[in-house]
Amino acid sequence: MNTGEIVCVVCPTSCLVHAEWDDEELVSIDRARCKLAWDYVAAEIFDPRRTVTTTVPVDAGQSPLVSVKTASPVPKGMVFDVMNDLAGVVAKAPITVGDVILKDVSGTGIDVVATMNVA
Repeated sequence: MNTGEIVCVVCPTSCLVHAEWDDEELVSIDRARCKLAWDYVAAEIFDPRRTVTTTVPVDAGQSPLVSVKTASPVPKGMVFDVMNDLAGVVAKAPITVGDVILKDVSGTGIDVVATMNVA
């Protein structure tokens, strides 16, 4: 049996949750103040993911950079791969929020999208 403490960030309370798990599943949690902690803690233990946010250069735009993010969280271990793939990307203006800047980043099946407009 494995044990550890994880800060649950699903709600503003940010509980320090004590968790117990085996190789296949979350067995118990303690000190969670809401029912959302169970799913968050299980995901954080067995499949941690992060939304990657950054900026990329813009060609022929009113702004030199556009903010971007992954459309959904990527596996935590691939964050640096995603950043490396974005290192050479230059977006072409005009750009609208939600435009796909890089499709299927790092073979994850997840797109990187614009989070701002650039004329």
